[in-house]
Amino acid sequence: MVNNKKTIDKTTKVIRWTSRILGSISGAFWVLALTLSTIMESKLGVKPTPEAKLEGTILGCLVAIVVIGVIIAWFREGIGGFITTLGAIALCIFSYISAGHNKFFAMLTSGIPFLIAGILFLISWWRTKKIKTS
Repeated sequence: MVNNKKTIDKTTKVIRWTSRILGSISGAFWVLALTLSTIMESKLGVKPTPEAKLEGTILGCLVAIVVIGVIIAWFREGIGGFITTLGAIALCIFSYISAGHNKFFAMLTSGIPFLIAGILFLISWWRTKKIKTS
């Protein structure tokens, strides 16, 4: 007979680590991309338009929110997953609005990885909570 509690616990661990890895890789990519973009613009002396400045500021803030959510989720999955999921939804909406032609691709590369990670964090938190109460 298979011990269901161990099977659920193993599944929860896989979900937890999948969300951690996906969220961390996505966060590292965005932090690196935004940092290098800022450095290159300042070295080249590029003066962005006011619209580009606003768009960059919003993007930077949204990425900061989801990265902070991922960091929090490493320690407190429920609240971190909630922050990551809400930030990812906002990032998807922003990328959809600000993208030119490929709106779906913009959402797919910017907000969707964080959205998946946030949902997986919430699933992991829910399963852990469910195991503890049973």
